Amino acid sequence: MGKYINEDSKGNELPAIGKVKMLIADGAQRCNIEFRDNLVCVVENDFFDAAGYVETNRDFMDFNHPYDDRPKTWLVYEHVKKLAR
Repeated sequence: MGKYINEDSKGNELPAIGKVKMLIADGAQRCNIEFRDNLVCVVENDFFDAAGYVETNRDFMDFNHPYDDRPKTWLVYEHVKKLAR
């Protein structure tokens, strides 16, 4: 769990809250919770959202940990490999 997305494919900074909406506007699509290519998990924290790149199966297990009850949205986003840092 080390790479995150902080801007969209046009270079616009993602807001602290509302990353899902902005990523969907940039072409991301909601998906089922299963490991796949170009997967992003947006985790809602108290004061900010974190849009994490789920690059490996280990990342997937970390983001999908059963004891982590924070709200999450799973997306497929074609630009994730280029934007995640």
